[in-house]
Amino acid sequence: MTEEREFDYRDYIQRQLREIGDLDERRYAKELLLGSLGEMFAWTEAKYRALEQRIRDELDTPWERFDISMTAVRRKDHDPINDHWHPVCEEDLRPEREHGCMTVYLMADDAGCRKFLRQGMVEAEDRRTGATLRCRIVRPTRYRACMERTYRLFAANRIPWQTVHLGHLERFFDLVPDGDVPPGAQPVIQWGDWEQCVTEDAIPLWNMQRSILQSQEFRRPCLDDVVYEHIYYLGDEGAAGDGCLVDAGEELLSVRYERNRVVLKTRKETPGEVSVCRLRQGDGGDSYGYRCPVLSNHRKDSFAVRYLQQTGNFIQTPAELMRKVEEMSGIFRISVSGYEIAGSAGRHLFGGDMLEGDMNSFTGAQEFTGDRRSLLVFRFRKEGETPYDYLYGSQIRYILSRLQMEFMEYRCVGVAE
Repeated sequence: MTEEREFDYRDYIQRQLREIGDLDERRYAKELLLGSLGEMFAWTEAKYRALEQRIRDELDTPWERFDISMTAVRRKDHDPINDHWHPVCEEDLRPEREHGCMTVYLMADDAGCRKFLRQGMVEAEDRRTGATLRCRIVRPTRYRACMERTYRLFAANRIPWQTVHLGHLERFFDLVPDGDVPPGAQPVIQWGDWEQCVTEDAIPLWNMQRSILQSQEFRRPCLDDVVYEHIYYLGDEGAAGDGCLVDAGEELLSVRYERNRVVLKTRKETPGEVSVCRLRQGDGGDSYGYRCPVLSNHRKDSFAVRYLQQTGNFIQTPAELMRKVEEMSGIFRISVSGYEIAGSAGRHLFGGDMLEGDMNSFTGAQEFTGDRRSLLVFRFRKEGETPYDYLYGSQIRYILSRLQMEFMEYRCVGVAE
């Protein structure tokens, strides 16, 4: 693969000028090359950059405004004035959760999470009385329900579903007291071997901000049918690169996004309040305690991606597959070392090391009765070590989930080498 780098002509000229021994000639050459030719080089590069930006704008990728990112923090470290990060579920911010349960984040790989869930129970000691308490380990159902609502919201707004990276959400567990808990109890969990992996009282954050808006203009009936347009203003602080999803119920006919405002077309004369979800893009800001890696469904931008998406032509070659995996590798350096097609009965050839793209299971798009599709097996290779390698398996499963949406005739599975 050819790597393109920007040529630094100023540095090149400065190095070549050192070869001229005569100082007067060197001074004259410097004025000529860096003065006259230098301005011409700078003007040419500026024109090339403007042309490149114009081509990129023509091949716009509107789905970039709807990228969803996630991270995790301790509840006490949540920064309410950070406009980028917001709780996935608002109930996570309540001081006293329902039935006194605690939410923890487990920094373990997929196998470790399954083992932790199979453990079923953890013991705790009351700091005041020393009494032994027991808590059940359960997966939170509220996060899956939130993802289902988000998927329906994308469908209602006619935005293609890009698959949400669930690597962080899959590592959250609720600890529910087993039995009655004495009033005022202060349980201290005995983690044992999990001590280094658990972050207590943690919450997931994402870049989606939900707000309630009211129409600020008179309704305007359309001329061709009994439908109405209602205008909702997002405020002056809205960024042009942010995406918006409108939740206006089943009466919504269409959504038009303009600068800092949303125009809804509906058959209701008075829709009243609507819920708008803004997907914040760009820098997540710097807040204390936000140290967990960010997982996103953002794909690395390139001219090839924009062109193929615009034309609708997808050439499924080995090089194309490798490019797609590289675009979705996120915080890891992942490449495809090979792939093969195996029969539906070939699952036993890979044993328990086979990973599946199951992050879209709640959409129902991959449910087949008596699924006998052939297996498209990808072999993934990771380059280098990182402090967040426990998310490596989840990153592969996310990539497989995206690939599965393109190769519906196969069951996309992967093996980590």
